[in-house]
Amino acid sequence: MMPPNSNRPLGFAGGLPPAGRTTRALCVTLFVVSLVGSLTQRSFGLGVADLSFQVGALLNLEVWRLLTYPFVESSPWNLLLSILFLWLFGGWFESRWGTRDFFRFFMIASVGAGVLAVPLCMLINLALPFRDLGLAEGPGAALDAMLVAMALTSPDSNVLFGFVLPMRARTVVLVVLGIQLVIGIQTGSAVLSITLGGMAMGYLLVTGNWRPKRWLARWRSARLRAPRRGLYVVPPRGRTLH
Repeated sequence: MMPPNSNRPLGFAGGLPPAGRTTRALCVTLFVVSLVGSLTQRSFGLGVADLSFQVGALLNLEVWRLLTYPFVESSPWNLLLSILFLWLFGGWFESRWGTRDFFRFFMIASVGAGVLAVPLCMLINLALPFRDLGLAEGPGAALDAMLVAMALTSPDSNVLFGFVLPMRARTVVLVVLGIQLVIGIQTGSAVLSITLGGMAMGYLLVTGNWRPKRWLARWRSARLRAPRRGLYVVPPRGRTLH
């Protein structure tokens, strides 16, 4: 496992990083729910389709989808990739933040991304020529949040993109956003909006800017730094009369 400020690439160079309890539990849950959900979907008509992220369903108050969509993958290939990337990045972050904080980050980022994706989906459909809201599934939003967190906390860390190309964490964020943009155009606005929501949650959770008092403090600080205008009997400090 590489230390936080290491320049060694994250990938298969030294073997798979050790995964903690939370990472293992998330991977197992993703596998089991996806497998069982696919079986029940074919047998009973209830399963992965009732657990994935869908804007229309959320607007009909099917709010459980915000908690379930990170643990559903209907495609075997997507399931394999999701487990692999969750194991890699989850192990890295869990070793840095600890089991409890990593789990909180994963769940809050996933739910928050889903909440943000609802209005984003509608805006994207107005701005771009989409004809459907589409659906999204899997832990992609949490993984996007992890990438943004890595770019903010360890921007010079190397990541083996595709396990082949070494890239800086900041570059990976831009590459992933570009790939998700193409996928979103092809599949619907839900994938694109959930990606943007995940990246936004990564930024907000790492910087703490989700707290209203942070923005209020910045606004007050900006007001204090703003130059005063008007007629002064005594000039402000740092000014002269010439």
